[in-house]
Amino acid sequence: MADLQVDDRVLADSERRLSRLHGEFARLGGQRDSLHAELGAPAMAGAMDEFFDNWSHYRKKLLGSIESVGTLVSQTRSTFRRVDERLASGAKGDR
Repeated sequence: MADLQVDDRVLADSERRLSRLHGEFARLGGQRDSLHAELGAPAMAGAMDEFFDNWSHYRKKLLGSIESVGTLVSQTRSTFRRVDERLASGAKGDR
């Protein structure tokens, strides 16, 4: 039977990266109004509004997914730590 090996550093790094990614996507939402003045033509502004509406919808879905994966990684990390501590304790004869 093969041993399962989990590198806590990889899980910790994944947590940090997902958190950073979530923050980046969360900050991307407030640029709509600032671009209206830059676009000039009403037709162009309308097209950008449509794009931003779609972007906003899917960005929220993506934020939810990133948050869910981050939670799963955190729970996985916590579970493997507890299991590792129990195995180490059992190997020492503690109970």
